[in-house]
Amino acid sequence: MEAIYDTTTHFGLESSKTEVRQLCFERPSYSEVIRGLGLELTEEIFDYWSSAFVKRYPLSVLREGTKPTLDSLSQEYTLFCVTSRESVAEVKSELNFFDLEDAFSQIVTREVAARHFGLPHLPFVPFHEQRRKLYECALVLVDCHSVDALVVGDMASELRPAKHLGILTVGLLTEKAKETELKEVADYVIPDLRRLHKILHELADFRHFNK
Repeated sequence: MEAIYDTTTHFGLESSKTEVRQLCFERPSYSEVIRGLGLELTEEIFDYWSSAFVKRYPLSVLREGTKPTLDSLSQEYTLFCVTSRESVAEVKSELNFFDLEDAFSQIVTREVAARHFGLPHLPFVPFHEQRRKLYECALVLVDCHSVDALVVGDMASELRPAKHLGILTVGLLTEKAKETELKEVADYVIPDLRRLHKILHELADFRHFNK
């Protein structure tokens, strides 16, 4: 919310933190919040917003059970952190702050995917295409077929490209406003990351998620 407020004021829009907070609870994605405040999400705006977001991660706290769940899952499965951010270094700084970096075998950002596909740059928009390339890159790096992978995300826009690739999708319900859209695209919707253990164990008989 702080990053969105910073971004809108930087680009000359008058908004209040109260207005930003309300839209964050009402809209299914941060991009929709930004549009609701009157900005079209261009590459320039996204880059500024992403930078503002990274600078403010110390304002965040982990949800209960996140670290032990990821630590436990990483012992049994290969976990990738797939993000639409540009810089691996920025993502590592954030994960280190929360003591989560060791849980992930690799971080896949737009710069990683661009290098993999031999592109000078992977634009943030169109989002679906960008996200699809991130997942395709991750699958190749881990030498995994789409039917043996699973993607967890808290926005439908993150899950839809994975679904189109044949990847199992799990929606993590972080805001009530996102529930309807998540249910439309996710194979499972969970209110807590700790529920992922149960889903994976149920799938163990006919999928091969383990290392």
